Amino acid sequence: MSPKLRKIKHYLEYLGTRLLCFWAAWLALPGARKVGRALGRFTFGVLRIRRAVTVANLAAAFPEKSLAEIEALARSTYERFGMMLMEFLRMPSLQPQDMFDLVQVQDKSPLDEARRTGRGVVLLTAHFGNWEYLGAWVTASGYPAVYLFQEQSNPYVSDLILRYRQRMGMEMIPRGMGVRRQLRALREGKFTAMVADQDAGRNGIFIDFFGQPASTAIGPARIAVQTGVPVLLLLTYRDRDDNLLGHVEFLHKPNGTDDRDATARAITEAYVRKLEEWIRRYPDHWFWMHRRWKTRPGGEAS
Repeated sequence: MSPKLRKIKHYLEYLGTRLLCFWAAWLALPGARKVGRALGRFTFGVLRIRRAVTVANLAAAFPEKSLAEIEALARSTYERFGMMLMEFLRMPSLQPQDMFDLVQVQDKSPLDEARRTGRGVVLLTAHFGNWEYLGAWVTASGYPAVYLFQEQSNPYVSDLILRYRQRMGMEMIPRGMGVRRQLRALREGKFTAMVADQDAGRNGIFIDFFGQPASTAIGPARIAVQTGVPVLLLLTYRDRDDNLLGHVEFLHKPNGTDDRDATARAITEAYVRKLEEWIRRYPDHWFWMHRRWKTRPGGEAS
């Protein structure tokens, strides 16, 4: 595609996103979620965007399920993602304190315990539930956090997402300057939040995820070991009424070990193991549209 056509495509996508933003701003939360589910069903059944990838991923992760069960689960995944999208697009009509009504974290004592160390904290989350509201909740709760973000291929949409997050008071760090800024934030006693559940290419390490080796980012764990800070897992999930509940737990507490490589791997393995447990519990909450097993060990075909 030529640069001119790509620019036109990006702008049309941006206009479509702004139309959804306008629509979401006028909808109450139940209505926005209803529209989000409908958008998910339309995308899955008509547009079929990344449908084959989603079905293949689910079939690989749950080989015991029938094709009908896999397709039903894939459809539900699209509906959940549509709900999350519409929830996120309502952000301009929200204030940071609204997050306390939208996300209920039953036990935030691990966050408070980690903060009392005064040495900073590495927060790991995933594309699970509503990660956007979770980040906004962390900031609204008064935890001094910075967030690593990956710019989208569409610069107009990427800028829109960035503005929405900043409006909620979130301090964002572009991935290109991530490590330096994260280390500085940790030295200042801040939290640094990242998602690490997507294919890490040849820079990752291979850890079994649903029984298959998956290239996984080890950078967050290495940063934690280098700076001697704890690592927490944060996720949101939905109850039967689609209310968002938050979960937080320790993945690692500094232990003074000299074997930094082994410790970093152990932290990463703990993250992947816990994430798989949550996905098995709520399989339609995770972003199955991503090619998680794209990078293969030893040059195998993906």
